[in-house]
Amino acid sequence: MQVNKNLPVYPMGVAASILNVHPRTLRIYEDEGLIKPSRHGGKRMFSQNDLAWIQCIRKLIHEENLSIPGIKKLLEFIPCWKLKECPLEVRSNCTALKEREKKCWELAQNACEKSCQNCEVFLKH
Repeated sequence: MQVNKNLPVYPMGVAASILNVHPRTLRIYEDEGLIKPSRHGGKRMFSQNDLAWIQCIRKLIHEENLSIPGIKKLLEFIPCWKLKECPLEVRSNCTALKEREKKCWELAQNACEKSCQNCEVFLKH
């Protein structure tokens, strides 16, 4: 049986405990748009992939000395695996990377009818 790592099973308190952070830290990340936990009955729920992504965010903040606005700006232009400088063998097994949605301009240059440089989505970022 394969585990669905996108299944939101951890309530905020449990996720915060696993990550060794205060729940307010998770709320800040959510308010800043870095994470988007699922909601069930008004409660925030996190998946294993959410926890992996939060660990990446924490590493960027605490080990790479990036600010939240800095992380947000970088993520507009490059995927997380480039920020973390993940080697290929790590990237190829990273479920957080495999399951994260990509921005349209990351998929293919010919995905839009217009060029990406003229795309309204691209220009907003």
